[in-house]
Amino acid sequence: MYNDYFGLAEIPFRITPDPRYLWYSEQHQEAKDKILHHITNSVGPIYLLADIGTGKTTIARRIVEELSADKKKNVVFVFAPKLTTTNAFLRFVMEEFEVKTNRAYGKSLKNFEQFLLAQHETGFSPVLLVDEAQNMTRDMLLLIQHLFNFSTNTTFLVQMVLFAQPELQPKLDRLRSLKNRLNLAQLKPFDRKQTEQMLKFRWHVAGGNGFPFDPEAVSEIYRISRGVPRSIVRLANETLIKTAVDNRKIADQHTVIAASTELALDEL
Repeated sequence: MYNDYFGLAEIPFRITPDPRYLWYSEQHQEAKDKILHHITNSVGPIYLLADIGTGKTTIARRIVEELSADKKKNVVFVFAPKLTTTNAFLRFVMEEFEVKTNRAYGKSLKNFEQFLLAQHETGFSPVLLVDEAQNMTRDMLLLIQHLFNFSTNTTFLVQMVLFAQPELQPKLDRLRSLKNRLNLAQLKPFDRKQTEQMLKFRWHVAGGNGFPFDPEAVSEIYRISRGVPRSIVRLANETLIKTAVDNRKIADQHTVIAASTELALDEL
């Protein structure tokens, strides 16, 4: 790769959801703070709606990191599995919380409620974060709604956050009672200024000096990526590979265009 060529400690433009490389735009910070507020103050369930590649999973991992420092939080972070039954989904969640399951759906649900009550009585707060929640079926979403009923007069016994792509929204629109009980946070693609700020942030986290993209290159990365963070990262990575191969230190617009031909546009 190009880390030695540019004198970097590590590769700055990887698409893995490493929380160290999450650059907080104003909307990312607002979304994270809103979710943490709901969790820590038991305000109620919330969902984060974001297009693919805009950073929802990375934010979820950062939230898990921050909550893990609180010994009174029992945090479970799962990816919504493509299970065929609601009972299987309930058992999946309970196993993550290390709660005994039962073949009978009703008995499993009762075991889970007793677990949540015991956690509350001992001062613990279970937190369930579900990524890729757009994969959940109607009945699974109704189970989430049922879990809202596990509460005292002042607090929910389990704090829940759903992280989802926009495909979740039509499902919620058909479940008005559930939708009306959920709070919403959202992420949108970056603008041109935010694109440059994110590129510079990642570059410096990786130990880079200077900045390897001229203004026209940044504008071209923004235009081609349409401001989607994952696409920005992929294109920046490919651009720096070409820049190093050409034995140059600064990428220009033509390098970005050449790099983009190596990446399928529908995959960006």
